[in-house]
Amino acid sequence: MSYRAEKQLAILYPTVICTSIICCITSTVAWNHWKYVLNICPLSNCGCFLYGRSTYNMFEGGHISYCYFTTYGLIIPLIFSIFYGIYHVYRVCMGSAKRKTAATAIRQRSGDMIVVTSETDLNQSSISPHYWTPSSVVSCVMTIYALVFASIFTDGFETTCKAYRETLIKEIQGSGNIVPVVKARLSCSAIFDFMDYLVESTKWEHRRYGRINTAVCLYIALVSAWIMVISWAWISVVNILNVRRTRSLRM
Repeated sequence: MSYRAEKQLAILYPTVICTSIICCITSTVAWNHWKYVLNICPLSNCGCFLYGRSTYNMFEGGHISYCYFTTYGLIIPLIFSIFYGIYHVYRVCMGSAKRKTAATAIRQRSGDMIVVTSETDLNQSSISPHYWTPSSVVSCVMTIYALVFASIFTDGFETTCKAYRETLIKEIQGSGNIVPVVKARLSCSAIFDFMDYLVESTKWEHRRYGRINTAVCLYIALVSAWIMVISWAWISVVNILNVRRTRSLRM
């Protein structure tokens, strides 16, 4: 059970590492591209691509703090996942996590041989039974944190998509059946494609950097964030099961 759990953790922690890095990179790319274009608020810094707002005659971004959170907010979970990931991957790859077995042959009076195989619950290379409790606490806290992160990113993504639908209708001077098509039928991917080409900075030095595919960038970050949440939740389940399994060894 312990070796199987460590094999799962040796896969899950690198998954968390990869998805966290992808989230940070894609958020940074989108933020750096839009931070000057969307920052048109007179009294605050609103250059974030999340929680965008549709005003009377233009489209502005959300408060910059959201982008700080989505870009740098995964550093702490990333540190924990790297620490635990290196530990479990090393143990699995080096064979330290395998349980030691011993075999004894017993000869019966009839002459038949019986081979008895035993496994030790705890040996010198085993993880201490006290290891699983703090690991469970850390993984549960990280699961909640990752869930908050993914929820904020998803809500900010959908808010920007909804707000730019309103702006797009004004831009194309939509009326009649065009309005329900833009509001209900166009996907957020299509909406962000319009945004890439219709929302531009008034400053030439910020235009020259070209365009990015904002929809692909944000969808990659969104999917990675929820994969990270699922991975942390799975890690928590594995740790909690091992806490229950090793309860007798901690007495």
